[in-house]
Amino acid sequence: MGKFDNIIAKLKSKLARRETGFRARFAEVSRTTTFKVARNFAILFLTFATLLLAYIWVMSFGFLNYDADRQAKQELNALSKIWADHGVEALNAAVIERAATANENLYVLITPQGAVMSGNIDAVPMDLSKVKIPDSGVPLQDSPVYSSSFNYARQDGDNRNHSARGVFLAGADGYGLFVGRDLGAGFVVAERVTSAVWSGSLAVLIFAMLGGVMAARGAAKRVDELSKTTKKVMSGDLSVRAPVNLYKTDTGDEFDALTDDLNNMLDRTERLVQASRTIGDAIAHDLRSPLTRLRVKLEDANIHAQNKDELHDALDVAINDIDRIVGTFNAVLRLSRLEAGQGAIRETINLSETLHEIAEIFEYSFEDKGLEFSSQIEDNIIIDADKSLLTQAITNLLDNAMKYTPSGKVQLIAKKQNKKTAISVIDSGTGIAPELREKALKRFERLDAARTTQGSGIGLSLAHAIAEAHDGVLILDDGIESENGKGLNVTILI
Repeated sequence: MGKFDNIIAKLKSKLARRETGFRARFAEVSRTTTFKVARNFAILFLTFATLLLAYIWVMSFGFLNYDADRQAKQELNALSKIWADHGVEALNAAVIERAATANENLYVLITPQGAVMSGNIDAVPMDLSKVKIPDSGVPLQDSPVYSSSFNYARQDGDNRNHSARGVFLAGADGYGLFVGRDLGAGFVVAERVTSAVWSGSLAVLIFAMLGGVMAARGAAKRVDELSKTTKKVMSGDLSVRAPVNLYKTDTGDEFDALTDDLNNMLDRTERLVQASRTIGDAIAHDLRSPLTRLRVKLEDANIHAQNKDELHDALDVAINDIDRIVGTFNAVLRLSRLEAGQGAIRETINLSETLHEIAEIFEYSFEDKGLEFSSQIEDNIIIDADKSLLTQAITNLLDNAMKYTPSGKVQLIAKKQNKKTAISVIDSGTGIAPELREKALKRFERLDAARTTQGSGIGLSLAHAIAEAHDGVLILDDGIESENGKGLNVTILI
C-alpha cells in the first residue's frame, strides 16, 4: 500500500504542477493585446447574435403568438355569443361541428365537474385551479379571459408535439370553453432558426477564443524574441540581432517589419558606439602632431624672433594651424549631427549649376598641381537636397582626389541614373584596395598609418554620412588606371 500511495502522490503532484503551469501560461497569454482583441471581437459578435435572436423572436415568435391570440379570441367571441344567446346545448353542437372540420383551431368544452363535453383535444391545457368562476348573474362578455401557450399531440395520429396558443372563458354556470390556435409550421421553422443561430454563435465564440489564444501565443513568442534581444543589448552586447531568419520575408507581417527596423537601429547604434569609443584616441592621435608643431613654432618664435616681421610670420603660421584644427573639430561636429539624423535641410536646387560652380573653383587648383581636370555635368538636374551639405561632400571628394593623385587626371561627372542622381569623382591616383574600402568610410580612418598625409581622416566618412542623410549611398570603385595605381571612383548616389 505504501508504494501505491507514493505513486498516487507523485501523479497528484505532477498534475498540480501542470495545472499551475497551464494557469500561468494562460494568465500570460490573456494579458496580450492579440488575445484581448480576439476576446473583444468575440464579445461583440455574441452581443450581435443576442440582438439578432431578439429580433428573430419579435419578428417570428412574437408575431405568431400575437396572431394566434387574435384568431383564438375571435373564435371565442363567436362561440360565447352562441353560448349567451342559445345556451350550453347550442354551444356544444357548435363545438362538435367546428372541431370536426377544424385544422388549426382547437376546442374543448368542459362541464362544471371538469369532464370534457366535446372538442378535438383531450383536456384544457392550463391550470384551471387558477381560473376564477364568475359570480352568478355575471354576463359572459364581462367574464375574464385567460390565455396561455401550450404543447399538444393531435388526434390525427401525428405523434409530434405541436405548439399553440389558447384562451379560456369560464361561465357563471360552471361550464368552461377553451379555444386554441395551432402556431403551425412557421413556429417550427422559427425555433430551428433560433436554435441554429444560438448554437452557431456559441461555436463562433468558442472558436474565436481558441483562435485568440493561438494568435496570442504566436504574438507572445515574437514579442518574447524581441524582448530577449533588447535585454541582451541593455546588458552591453551590441552585436546581438533579432532572429528574422525564422520568418518568410515575402509574406512578412508587422512583427517582421518591426524586427527589421530594430535590427537596422541596432546596426546604426553599434556603429555610433564603436565610433564614440575610438573618437577620443583618434582625435588625440590626429591633433597631437599639429598641436606639438604649433607649440614648437610659437616657442621658437618667442625665443629667436629678431623683429616684429618674423614674429608676425610665426603667428600667421600658427593661425593657419589653428584654423585646420578648428576645421577638424567642426567637421567632427557636423558628422556627429548627421549620424544622429540632424542637420540636413532639404530644398529644391539646380544641382547642375552648383556643380558647375564647384568645378570652376577647383579647375585652377588642379592646374596649379599639374593635374588634368574635366567635368561632364548633365543640364538641369533638379533635386531636393541640402545644398551646403552636398557642396561640402563634393568638395571633400575633390580635395581627396587632388591630395592622392600625384599625376594624371581627375573627372567630375553628374548624370541621371534611373530615378536617382549619380555624382562621381574619378581620379588616376593611388586608389584604395577593395578590402580596405569599408574601413576607409569610417571616421578618422586614414590608410597611411603613419599619418604622413595632411588631413583629418573624416573626408570620406563625412561624404558617406551626407549621402545617407539624403537617403542615398556612397560607392567606392576602381577609377582611372595609371602608373600611380588603379585610381578611385567615388560616387554619391541619391
